[in-house]
Amino acid sequence: MSTENGGPSFGDALVSALEEAVAHERGEAPAQVRRVEHTARHTRVLPPPAYKPEQIRAIRLRMSMSQAVFAEVLNASASAVRAWEQGVREPDGPTRRLLQVAELNPDALAYTVEGTPMYTPPRTPRLMVAERPLRTYGAPTPGETE
Repeated sequence: MSTENGGPSFGDALVSALEEAVAHERGEAPAQVRRVEHTARHTRVLPPPAYKPEQIRAIRLRMSMSQAVFAEVLNASASAVRAWEQGVREPDGPTRRLLQVAELNPDALAYTVEGTPMYTPPRTPRLMVAERPLRTYGAPTPGETE
């Protein structure tokens, strides 16, 4: 029997899990081991950087957000963001990590914001490069005589 989404029902999944446990106990089925690449023994996670008030403000302005919206994105209060930007308080560890994410990959947090932006910052124009020169400067065009 299956559920509405096509997966096995809870009862079927439970019976299957019990059958697997019995087979393992009898030595008929090997234990499933999942290996991970990063373990605590061989990995060091760098601490989040400390941000100066000017850096926090620059990150917020680069994301084109008000203090209130930026606070919601970081799951903080608007008064906390104001205090960070004024240098009255410093963000704690988890918030410093979120600031690092906002600095390095603002789209990772910006997707949580809904609504129509009041202002869209201009995009940097992209340089268009032709596959071949369309015309060499000073050279006659085809069919043109000198």
